[in-house]
Amino acid sequence: MRFLNDIQPAYDLTYDDVFMVPSRSAVGSRQGVDLSSPDGTGTTIPLVVANMTAIAGRRMAETVARRGGLVVIPQDIPIEVVTEVTSWVKGRHHVLDTPIVLAPHQTVADALALLPKRAHN
Repeated sequence: MRFLNDIQPAYDLTYDDVFMVPSRSAVGSRQGVDLSSPDGTGTTIPLVVANMTAIAGRRMAETVARRGGLVVIPQDIPIEVVTEVTSWVKGRHHVLDTPIVLAPHQTVADALALLPKRAHN
């Protein structure tokens, strides 16, 4: 990606901030484009999560980003939350899943109750 004025912004951009301009590419053919995911699964179709509040949350963004995909954060989310989610996802490990953390007084049953909430792995 390049910017028309060749200045890279120091902040993240949303759809309202950019306009995609059609132009020539150095790629000779569509067959020359490699969309395979870096996680070794062999997936070649880009994964983009819908910008629906019930779908595009922090955990989904982390999981999809780890697999080379994109999550479109809904526009009705407050900018403070978007900033927090973006920072949180960028701070996660690129390969390993974020561990479940329990307090010393919590039980194995408490840990097992958390597992279904992490079901998109």
